[in-house]
Amino acid sequence: MNTFPQAVRTAMQAGGATVTCMPVRLDGADWETAVFFHLAGPESKRDRQVLTKAERPFAVSIEADLLELQQASVVVLRFEVASIPEDPLTGEVLLTPGDVRTHFDTLQLLCRQRRLCWFFGDSDFRVLHSQQNPIGDEQRVSFDELLADCVRHDALIRASARYDAQAALAEVVGHYDLRQGTTRPAPAGDSSN
Repeated sequence: MNTFPQAVRTAMQAGGATVTCMPVRLDGADWETAVFFHLAGPESKRDRQVLTKAERPFAVSIEADLLELQQASVVVLRFEVASIPEDPLTGEVLLTPGDVRTHFDTLQLLCRQRRLCWFFGDSDFRVLHSQQNPIGDEQRVSFDELLADCVRHDALIRASARYDAQAALAEVVGHYDLRQGTTRPAPAGDSSN
């Protein structure tokens, strides 16, 4: 792949996201969740240089948290890439699996797939570096449990007719405003699905 898939570019541009995690079909194979970092602007110059010269995969980590809010569940995926050891590349993605089908599919695929592909692109979404890392049984089980908890929580909220994923997202994003100024993670994927 020389550039990010069109659906990924569209979703990232619509939400102003610098990182996303969503289902894609790579080389016509089965659907799988992949991570995409869009490294545009002068603040990403050093990252672009390091990634372009990379000869081996970087160490990566993923953390997943479920926020069970009164209006809906929000899943936070945190990604860290040790591209520059003293300044790792990080990003967070917010998912509302009970509201957006793409978000549900993202987590469901993470429960089943055995690898996670990572793509790092420049301002024009051209791939500078890519790598894949295995997803172990324990990680897949953790994603499965997280998704099951999310479905249970959202089902209870829907039964009381209080479900409002956008209000839940707004609440989470409000905490980012307090903590980080105006920096906000964008919801992953296309919210119209």
